[in-house]
Amino acid sequence: MDRLTPAEEQVMLRLWKLEKGSVKDIVELYENRIPAYNTTSTIVRILERKKFIKHKAVGRGYIYMPRISRETYRQYLTEYLLKNYFDDDKTTLINIINE
Repeated sequence: MDRLTPAEEQVMLRLWKLEKGSVKDIVELYENRIPAYNTTSTIVRILERKKFIKHKAVGRGYIYMPRISRETYRQYLTEYLLKNYFDDDKTTLINIINE
């Protein structure tokens, strides 16, 4: 699994919240600094190529759904952080969280 860029992560967070939706639905969930529709559409296509989302045709548009659950990605990120930033030492990670 690839790590998401910050922009990709923002789109995925919104799609996980929606469970399924169009690009327009995703854009509408942004509160501050709303990205352009075309920018979001491009990110959605990248996420689909990376196999994070899938789509189904509805009329002339598409509805997008996550292929990777939020929990699966959270587990991946936790393992990534633990391995790359904490030398696989869970105690150090827990101590930092508890500070």
